Amino acid sequence: MTTSEMALLDSNILVYGHQTLSGFHQQARALLGKGLDGEIRVCVCPQVLMEFFAVITNPRRVTAPVSPRKATAEVEKYLRADTIDMIHPMNETINYTLDILRRYPVKAAEVFDAQLVATMLSNGVTHLYTFNLDHFKRFKEITLLIP
Repeated sequence: MTTSEMALLDSNILVYGHQTLSGFHQQARALLGKGLDGEIRVCVCPQVLMEFFAVITNPRRVTAPVSPRKATAEVEKYLRADTIDMIHPMNETINYTLDILRRYPVKAAEVFDAQLVATMLSNGVTHLYTFNLDHFKRFKEITLLIP
């Protein structure tokens, strides 16, 4: 990937970057640092930020959950970062989502991964940083990047 290409940060990147006990913490922190320093072009979207909030406040999902207040502050940190762009679902995102649902075997909660891909594509973003390769490898329209 060239530095001019935008890549979406999956929520697991934010989670592992926040959770110091994670085995992926160092890799995620290094990637987030590059994004925050403007060395690489990265973006987030509302779905990613809300998934991040949900995970870091849930004691069943992380070993060191935080309060909703602290999680809100973490989300705001990404919103305020001048070097991290924010993309949003657009009117045509639902059409992208329906197209993906017709072409790929998506079921149950996997629809949220399809929705994330549709948000990316409707914003012209084709690269995704994630540790969850299995969740996204079926979507041929995007390029997966491992931190």
